[in-house]
Amino acid sequence: MAALGPKRAVAVIGSGMAGLVTAYLIQQDSKRRYEVEIFEMQEQLSLDSASYTITSEDDLTYRVDVPMRAFDDGFHNNLKRMYDHLGVRYMSPKFIYPLSAISTTDGKKMPPHFIHSSSNHQVPPIRPEGCGYVEWILRTLYLAVCYFWFTACCFLIEPKPATSNDGGESLRHYLKRIRLPRHYTNGYLLPLMSSVTTCSHNELLDFPAIDAVDYARRTYRQSHYTVVGGVQNVQNKISSELSVMLGAMVTKVENVGSKIQVTWTDSKSKEVHSKQFDHVVMAVTPNVVGAIYEPLRKAMSSIPVNQGEAVVHRDRSTVPDCGQLLTRFSAKAHQSLDPTQILHICSNFSATESIHEHPYSVLVTSFPIAPIDPSKIIHRARLTRVLRTPQSRKVVNRIFAENSEHPYPEKEKIWCNGTGNVWLAGAWCWDGMVLLEGCVVSAMRVAESLDVEVPW
Repeated sequence: MAALGPKRAVAVIGSGMAGLVTAYLIQQDSKRRYEVEIFEMQEQLSLDSASYTITSEDDLTYRVDVPMRAFDDGFHNNLKRMYDHLGVRYMSPKFIYPLSAISTTDGKKMPPHFIHSSSNHQVPPIRPEGCGYVEWILRTLYLAVCYFWFTACCFLIEPKPATSNDGGESLRHYLKRIRLPRHYTNGYLLPLMSSVTTCSHNELLDFPAIDAVDYARRTYRQSHYTVVGGVQNVQNKISSELSVMLGAMVTKVENVGSKIQVTWTDSKSKEVHSKQFDHVVMAVTPNVVGAIYEPLRKAMSSIPVNQGEAVVHRDRSTVPDCGQLLTRFSAKAHQSLDPTQILHICSNFSATESIHEHPYSVLVTSFPIAPIDPSKIIHRARLTRVLRTPQSRKVVNRIFAENSEHPYPEKEKIWCNGTGNVWLAGAWCWDGMVLLEGCVVSAMRVAESLDVEVPW
């Protein structure tokens, strides 16, 4: 059905998952009421911009996802439905996670003290070399008891709820309240969770407890997936019919009467341009939102953002010595048509790095702690990660009117999503762990607010 009047102009700032899905949904409006334009500061779409293409010895090219974007049943429900709608193929690879400590004195990586498997597909767990059978059995029993205690608590003991003063109990306080052993927390739980959230242990402990508890509940005994051919296939499917302005750095978004004016600088010519739209969707991180949109400057300053790095390289010296057993296992896996992949989880007292032994004979280290030989580095990518705290959760929930059971004094009223036809979208724009599901949920929310049907 054609639009009855002039189309309404929509600007989407940012071309990550949230921006592309938002633009795709609005552009697919069955009534054809909108004309969408995407602004991207880079010279390529950002969803897949950090990834890297390598050529194998047989001259075949492969795309290495940076960062690796695994998803699962239970938590990424809307993302999975979207992939099914788009015809995106995905598979369920098996992972082995050797957990190693990094010495605080000389930075040396110790041999693994435990080798975990995704969905516990390796039963019994692989015994680390140098660990006697009795010690291994006792350690496995200890970890099993701690794991099942933590899991039971997640299902049976609710985190303390949000109040008018904060966004609820932190993970730090929750773990103390359920009396989870500190040795298990520091040596196993935090390293594994930090590899998902890509932040320091202290930053993770400052997360709202409900984030970790909800994630643990929804992913319990669920399968994990990765996209066949990499996330570039998702990007290509979503963006094929979208209008994108590359090299356009948006410097200001402001309400002008009933319109919203977007000002940007062309990265090549350095010329400054402005254009007015009926709706603007900012699908960027909070620090960028605060920099370009004055009404949200103060609110966005309370949402923490950190910077990190992912490195594609061939420096095998960064991999902990796992002994001959895991080396043979890795060699056998690489020869399989559906190889089990190894993801080393290496931690010191404050942070965790992950080293993915990629099936295409490269290593991908996310948020590295130990140095990597510069001569063996193939590709570097800067990554921005939005963090969560009970205080930032309170701000986000008030913006999106989520869990707003506590009334706020009029003097504390802040900007709400959609005010002045300005919208927010992103992994951080919902009440949950900052992962891809938040991108899709927030994009769906914008589409539904504009009376656009979501087809999945």
